[in-house]
Amino acid sequence: MKNHFKKTIVISATACTALAFSLSGCKKTYNAEFSETSAAVSVEEGTLADTEANVLPNESTTVESNIGPTVPASNSGAQATVLAASNTTAQTKKASETTAAETAAPISFQSRDEKVYIMADDVNIRALPETGEVLGKANTGDSFHRTGYSDKWSRIEYNGQTAFISSDYTTTNVVEKKTSEAVSFNTDWEFGGNSKINSGTATLYYATGSNKKGKTVCVNAGHGTSGGESVKTLCHPDGTAKVTGGSTAAGNTHATAVSSGTTMSDGTSEAYVNLKVAKALKNVLLERGYNVLMIRESEDVQLDNIARTVMANNRANCHIAIHYDSTTKNKGAFFMSVADGIKGMYPVSTIWQESDRLGANVINGLSANGVKIFGDGSMQMDLTQTSYSKIPSIDLELGDKVSDYSDSTVAVLAQGIADGIDSYYS
Repeated sequence: MKNHFKKTIVISATACTALAFSLSGCKKTYNAEFSETSAAVSVEEGTLADTEANVLPNESTTVESNIGPTVPASNSGAQATVLAASNTTAQTKKASETTAAETAAPISFQSRDEKVYIMADDVNIRALPETGEVLGKANTGDSFHRTGYSDKWSRIEYNGQTAFISSDYTTTNVVEKKTSEAVSFNTDWEFGGNSKINSGTATLYYATGSNKKGKTVCVNAGHGTSGGESVKTLCHPDGTAKVTGGSTAAGNTHATAVSSGTTMSDGTSEAYVNLKVAKALKNVLLERGYNVLMIRESEDVQLDNIARTVMANNRANCHIAIHYDSTTKNKGAFFMSVADGIKGMYPVSTIWQESDRLGANVINGLSANGVKIFGDGSMQMDLTQTSYSKIPSIDLELGDKVSDYSDSTVAVLAQGIADGIDSYYS
């Protein structure tokens, strides 16, 4: 019994020595390197009969430990040997990668002290050449102070720090800054063939300050398409039926292309109020460095709901449609979250979680600015907009028929929405 115990201790000590040696080597190597009942809801597809507000579930992540017991004493020697070998292999691989990175030929920059202009849109501004973090985007006509030049990369000053941009898109000749452009509908875009009204154009505005975010927000002033109520379009890209009601009941496969919206208690059209908010939001977003795709800037634009969404999919990073509800309770703001019944349908399945996250952030931004929120801030709805969205997309109801839409209130709403977008992208 004693001899056996002594032998075990000797073997374990040897294994520990090997393990200690291996770990010492590793150290050296790495040191080197709502729940409230709602009334009728006016949405892009019409009025929803009384329904109970759906509350987004609280999301939580549970991490379960899969770590088992330590190495059994009877097998500790073998396990230690395997661990040592594994660590040695990892050391060798890491050392090889480090050596390769350190011996790569550095870029030789010619010293420059000049102003350069950008000749294209959406050009990456990087923290380092080639694979560095993208710090922002540059567009046609943007200018920078260049301090270094090579055939492939230019070293520039960007937001108070050194950054790099492809030399292919730079010139010392003055290039007129592009501040906006008209965006026409392209029937070749995915789902473009399902649109029935698409002769109108949207306008894409580019941020011009030094704080460019490299993100484009589609601001969609709901309604405002003459003749839209007399045209029907597919509710879903795959032709399946609606799973919630509205002006078109659940079970139907076609819905109104664009409804006329509600009328405020003072006789003003919802379309007018939506546009007022959209314009205020555009100005705030541009000031904060976002590009803005404005779907509508006048009383009428010939773009149906599918066209608006498909356009946003191809020219923006997120899509926010502005609306007011048809009730008369001044019940507050909320967003239309994705209905459970369509979460498995393409393209909803690829983006619905981000859409709901965007909505939650916008509601939080509004709440932080003192805007009244209805229930928990969301209500599930099967909408044409979200059914066709390939980017984070929400229908945002900012109030109802009796809500205030004075200039001061609209300014607060724009501020709150923009704060929510900042939070979403932070």
